Amino acid sequence: MTVLGAGRSGVAVARLLVDKGARVFVSEKASVQEKQEEIEMLTRAGVSSEFGGHTSRVLEADWWVVSPGISQSSSLLQSVKEKGIPVFGELEVASWLCRAPIVAVTGSNGKSTTTALLGEVFRAAGRRCVVAGNIGQPFSDFVEETVPEGVAVLEVSSFQLETIRDFHPRIAVFLNLTPDHLDRHGSMEDYGRMKSRIFENQKPSDLLVFNGMDPRVVALVRRAKSRKVVFGIEDPSMGCGFVRQGMMTLRLEDEEEEVLSPEHMGIRGEHNVANALAVALAARFMGVDLESIRKVFRSFRGLPHRMEFIRNVDGVVWVNDSKATNPDSVWYALGSFSTPVVLIAGGRDKDSDFTVLRERIREKARGVILLGEAAEKMEKAFRGLQPVVRVRSLKEAVDEARKMAEPEDVVLLSPGCASFDMFRDFEDRGEQFKTLVRQL
Repeated sequence: MTVLGAGRSGVAVARLLVDKGARVFVSEKASVQEKQEEIEMLTRAGVSSEFGGHTSRVLEADWWVVSPGISQSSSLLQSVKEKGIPVFGELEVASWLCRAPIVAVTGSNGKSTTTALLGEVFRAAGRRCVVAGNIGQPFSDFVEETVPEGVAVLEVSSFQLETIRDFHPRIAVFLNLTPDHLDRHGSMEDYGRMKSRIFENQKPSDLLVFNGMDPRVVALVRRAKSRKVVFGIEDPSMGCGFVRQGMMTLRLEDEEEEVLSPEHMGIRGEHNVANALAVALAARFMGVDLESIRKVFRSFRGLPHRMEFIRNVDGVVWVNDSKATNPDSVWYALGSFSTPVVLIAGGRDKDSDFTVLRERIREKARGVILLGEAAEKMEKAFRGLQPVVRVRSLKEAVDEARKMAEPEDVVLLSPGCASFDMFRDFEDRGEQFKTLVRQL
C-alpha cells in the first residue's frame, strides 16, 4: 500500500496501517531536510519511505492513501486511477476502524469551533469522546480509542470528502457554504458537490443538521436520504433550532426547550450563535442533557487563532483571527465588534472575491493594512472606502496598526487568505502575530 504525502495525516495513517499488519510505503516530494521529524516517526514505526520525489515504487501497491493537500486532478493521481488502483483518503481509511458513532461537521466557516464545542459538550455529559479530523488531529491517531458507547466528533473538509467511499456519519452537520478553495475546486458547483458528500452515505435513520438560512445549503440537502433537522429558522415541519425573544430554543419531537440566551455564551458573534444551535441539536439527538450543553456554552472560550483576544494595549484591543482564510470569515469577524476596527489582512489568494467585504469595511473599519500576494487585488477591491496601507511584513503591519488605532478600537488580524506565501500555516501566522503584539 502506498501513502502519498508525509504530512500529519499521511504519517498517522501509515502508522495505523502498519500496526494492522499492512505493508506500507510512504512517498513525499518534500526533501529529507524539510521532513526530519516525519522521517524519524516513520522509521520508529517500521514504515518504508522516500523523500524528495516519487519513484516508480509508488505503483507497486494494491491501493493508495492520498494526502488531502494533493489535488485529485494531479497527473500522478490520474495515472494511478487509469491503472485501476483504488485511491482513498486518511479520513476514509480511519473510519473503517471506528467503533463509535460519528458526528461529522463541515462548512466553509466555523467548522473547527463547532467541532471543538461539540467535543466539550459530549465530555461534559460523561461520554467518551474523540475529536479529530481537519481540526488538526488526524483521525488515524485516535480511532483505536473509540468505543461503541462513545462518540467520534470529526471536522471534515471538502478536500477530505473528495476521497471518501463508505464514510458514514450518524449525524452530519452542514454549517454553511460560501466561496472558498475555488482555486482547487474550480467552481461553486463543484465545491458544493464535494461538501454535500458528507451526507452521501447516510440512511433514513441518520440525522442531517443543516443551516436553514443558507440558500446554497438548503438546495444541496434536498437530495439527502437522512432525517433533516434545521437550525437558524423555526420550522414546525421538522426538528429545528432558532432564537426567539433573545433565547436559543430547540424544537424536538413537537416539544420546545430553551437552551440559553446568546449574551451568556462564552464566545461572541452571530455566526457562533448559529454554530451553537447546530451543536445543541446534534447533542440532544445523541442523548446529551440540556444542563451539560448550557454549562459548556457558558464556559467555552473558543480556539486559538479564531477571534482570540491577545491583550489590551493603551485602550486598544488586539484580536488574532488568523484562521479566517476566506472573505466570508472576515465578514463575520468584522460584524462581531461594535467599535471601529483596524483590519490586518492579506496572504495567498484562493481565487476569492474580496468586493463582498466592501460594505462591512465601510461600516466597521477605521482602516485596512494589507500584506502578502493578494495585497494589490484587495487594495483595488477596497479602494475609496477607508484608508488602506500596504506593508511588506507582519511586524510592519503591527507597527502601522498601532499608529492607526485609537483608544477603544480593535486591531483585528483576519487575513481572508491562505498563509502559505509568507508563513508555514495559519497557526504559524497567528503565533507570530501574538508574539509581536505581546512585545508592544
